Amino acid sequence: MSGLVITDKDEVEFVGRRKRVDGSYSALYFQWVAGDVSEEDALYCGSIGGDRSKHTVEQINAALRKVPSEHVFFPLPIPWHIARTPVTVADTWEVEPRGGFFLKRPFFPPAADYDPEEEGWSMMAVWFTSEVRMLETLSRHPQHPNIVKYHGCRVRKGRVTGIMLGRCDGDNLWEHLQSGKTVNKEPFLTALASAVDHLHNVVGIVHNDIQPLNIMVSPDGTPTLVDLGAAEVAGADILSDRPHGYPTSRKSRDLAALNKLRTWLDEPVAPRLNRAVH
Repeated sequence: MSGLVITDKDEVEFVGRRKRVDGSYSALYFQWVAGDVSEEDALYCGSIGGDRSKHTVEQINAALRKVPSEHVFFPLPIPWHIARTPVTVADTWEVEPRGGFFLKRPFFPPAADYDPEEEGWSMMAVWFTSEVRMLETLSRHPQHPNIVKYHGCRVRKGRVTGIMLGRCDGDNLWEHLQSGKTVNKEPFLTALASAVDHLHNVVGIVHNDIQPLNIMVSPDGTPTLVDLGAAEVAGADILSDRPHGYPTSRKSRDLAALNKLRTWLDEPVAPRLNRAVH
């Protein structure tokens, strides 16, 4: 390990467990490190076998390795927006809730150690580029009240290391309902349909991943459509880790998702977790 030293196990993120060839399991850890304006951001990851509760700080420090920047972050295209927002970036991937901003980092494969030959790692920058490209397209049109607001890219050393978004107060739709709260179904669905219509007919893109986890609900019950990680123009290939078996972007998928959501709201069940770690 180099460039990162943790002093407490709580400082590093635990991703999950990975089954090894011999049938044993290893614990996966990662940590984002935020650099100052003149420094680079970095991602460290690593795994340790055995009982996670017995892992020591020394073992974690020895296991963490820096992922090469070119495999995580991509060079900033000249026309794209650089975020200029009054926020303080924490040592992990979140942003302090000051000024109403949220910093989204690139996601990475949660099921493996760093391996440049593995598709998940080799595609990280491609997936992230695709999402920012869609947000840049979105930003060239009037802001819709029910779609997450894009403020630009976080850039370090000429590479895009994060996406600055408007922070949505409240929980995602599943968490909102699980906490015992409700939504006013018809106005709620009407607002989402308006957001989808804006994407399709004003911006010219398809969301492709409308589900309860990607709908934030404000304290007053207003929905906001978030996560354009699978978005693309209609008819194009979806450059994402989660096309759900549908590799082509289609407006019909968004419309079908809204219809399913209408039925789901009558009897909510836990949504399928189908994404990589963010």
